[in-house]
Amino acid sequence: MKIKFSQFALLLFAIITLAGCQEQENDPINPLTAHAGEETAGFVGYSTILDGSLSANSTGKPFTYKWEVTSRPTGATVTIEGQEEVLAKFYGSLPGEYTVKLTISYLTWQDTDTVILTLTADAEPSLLAVAGEDRFQEIGGAMALNGSASVLNGASVQILWENVSKPQNSTVTIQNPSLLETSFNPSIAGEYLFKLSLTSGVLKSQDLVKITVLEGGSNQGPIIINADILQDRTLTNVFVTESDKLDYLVTKDVAVRGAKLTIEPGVRIGFEEGTGLTIAENGSMKAYTLLVDTSPIVFQGKEAQKGYWDGIQILSQNPAEYISGIVIRDAGKLGYGLKVGSGSKLYLTLSQIEKNAGVGILFEIGSMITEFKSNKIKENTAAPMRIPARLMEHIFWDSVIEGGAIQITEGKILSGLENFWPNYAVGYDIIEDLVIYNGSSLVLTVGTKLNMGNDKAIRVISGSVLRILGEANNPVIIEGKNKSKGAWRGIFIENSQMRVSSIGFAEIRHAGSTAIAGQSAATIKLGNGGRLKLFKTTLDEGKGIGLEAAASTMILEMADNTIKNHLSYPISVTAQMVEHLDYLTRFENNGVNEVAVDGFNALAKDGGEIIWKGFAERIPYVVKGLGKDLRIQSGMRIKAGVVIKMQEGSSIDVQDANGRLAYLNIEGVAGNPVIIQGVNDTAGSWYGITYSTNHAQNVINQAIIRNAGKTMSNNFSAAITVDNVPQGSLLLQNTQIIKSGQHGVAITRQFSDFLRTSNLTFESIPGQEIFVWQ
Repeated sequence: MKIKFSQFALLLFAIITLAGCQEQENDPINPLTAHAGEETAGFVGYSTILDGSLSANSTGKPFTYKWEVTSRPTGATVTIEGQEEVLAKFYGSLPGEYTVKLTISYLTWQDTDTVILTLTADAEPSLLAVAGEDRFQEIGGAMALNGSASVLNGASVQILWENVSKPQNSTVTIQNPSLLETSFNPSIAGEYLFKLSLTSGVLKSQDLVKITVLEGGSNQGPIIINADILQDRTLTNVFVTESDKLDYLVTKDVAVRGAKLTIEPGVRIGFEEGTGLTIAENGSMKAYTLLVDTSPIVFQGKEAQKGYWDGIQILSQNPAEYISGIVIRDAGKLGYGLKVGSGSKLYLTLSQIEKNAGVGILFEIGSMITEFKSNKIKENTAAPMRIPARLMEHIFWDSVIEGGAIQITEGKILSGLENFWPNYAVGYDIIEDLVIYNGSSLVLTVGTKLNMGNDKAIRVISGSVLRILGEANNPVIIEGKNKSKGAWRGIFIENSQMRVSSIGFAEIRHAGSTAIAGQSAATIKLGNGGRLKLFKTTLDEGKGIGLEAAASTMILEMADNTIKNHLSYPISVTAQMVEHLDYLTRFENNGVNEVAVDGFNALAKDGGEIIWKGFAERIPYVVKGLGKDLRIQSGMRIKAGVVIKMQEGSSIDVQDANGRLAYLNIEGVAGNPVIIQGVNDTAGSWYGITYSTNHAQNVINQAIIRNAGKTMSNNFSAAITVDNVPQGSLLLQNTQIIKSGQHGVAITRQFSDFLRTSNLTFESIPGQEIFVWQ
């Protein structure tokens, strides 16, 4: 028995010893198999998922993970989020190949595997999964999974949400795992990890989001926000099934400083009276949803009252974050719903800024726009927007803007590019001078309306152009904001540098408050080097001149315009510009029913002749200004029906000069003569016409010459003189010479053959009708 007991004890000891040694490292079989995943492609600046989920322990026991980089491009920096998790996020700073090793451990056993990640530096990835920001959220109802920031440029992309970890004993149901934006229902509090996978052909992209579900409180009211946001924070849709309920309530002014605030679809944020939200210079805000009808992101007053809360200020100097599908309402206690500060960039799409006191959106001087499309700005008490002129080119035409004119501040347009302003029905209030320069263009199209502020002007200078093109029944309208003569200064075009501004099918009213340049006010004024094509346009209700082109080296083309109701001349031009005036121009009810002509510079043209056509309405030219004489130094023709009024003591002289052969051909017709007369119907008020060139085109036919032949104390005078030095010539026929100061026609006897006359009529000539001097 003693021996038997000893054998049994020995056997029992052996069994116990064997059991105790079952998991010792001297067992020759390692139960671990590491699997670091398949070779993966990713993008610099974006996360790439490290997936060790296929690693295994044959004992069924849990084991640990550790990810580490074993090779990388020279100079590259690496970050691994979740370095000891089965799924981790990898970030590399440079393009190239990275080798990452996975080590799994159990007791004293280990196993390793490696995976190669290849990163590229694409500015815009063609496929990129973005699962959203990690967040904390109180339990209660459905919780959002939002992959709407993902990039899906492929024709066909498969979408899959998966729950990859959850609290023990919990259940998770993803409502529709094949949609970018969906939800899940957690059963208990704890950490839930989700993976979003996008697959398009051979391309695949994945991202992770961790949602920590907290034990709930009463869950009856909104979450209170009463302090600045100093760390990255995500606001989620707390009351998914109660979309009209406030998810958050801001009870005091809140600023986002040194952090990023992310707001998910469906979130509704209320503000107590007099509170507001500021995105500070070093902060940022992303509020993005495409589900604008079902899950907009709403910023509103605790009470629905215009001006109840302050509004949102974006002062961030960081790159613009996406703001899409938001609503801002009930704000404006500080005069705006949304303000974009100097140096800040706004990306705003599919959003509504409505029912605010003051201005819907206020863009400060120096602010910027990266995108502005498909927005609705309406029902704001002061104006939909107040915006610098240079930013209007970034406002896409498809936005709906209602409730008052767009206010234009800081009128400088200097991009050097074409600036197209959308033709919103509300029009534009121009608060400051609109200055287009540096080779820029401003384009206004059908139906656009500008309301010019008091004494403001439009200046087009330094190689820039203004292009206005309306339609016959829908013109572009530029008028004073207060709708009275002289409300604003007018349009000034100077130094066009070979570029031509054009104004067509437009109505321009109420200009001429003060002179833009020079001495006289005008609705449109050309300065030195200004170039303009003006057609089918009405200039109306001006306090000064209608159109002034009295500078140098200008180019003017006109067709079918109307100039009316101006207190001064409808047109004032240099003598050189007269030939560019349109015969069919209509004149109505102007204070001075004449076209002012300044003869300061001689009339001279290389190639072709100068032609004065006059006007169908027989509006006279009155020669005045710095030069009251007309000095003709090349070929010139005056057509039938032209009326010219000459100032006291002025003259018309035809002279060869600078290698040009000059002539003056006055070609009236029976019943429609050319009339050249004094400003006042006084005998001998002006000196008359002197021909000092011998040219076959020196002809006066069917004309009336009145009030010429001003007397001189030391010489004779005549209405028409054919000179002897230099020698002149003239064919004079079918003409009336009336009220001369002395003689009718004068010529030297030596060259009397150079004057040919027929069918002349003389009235009130105190001297000789034809005077021949020795």
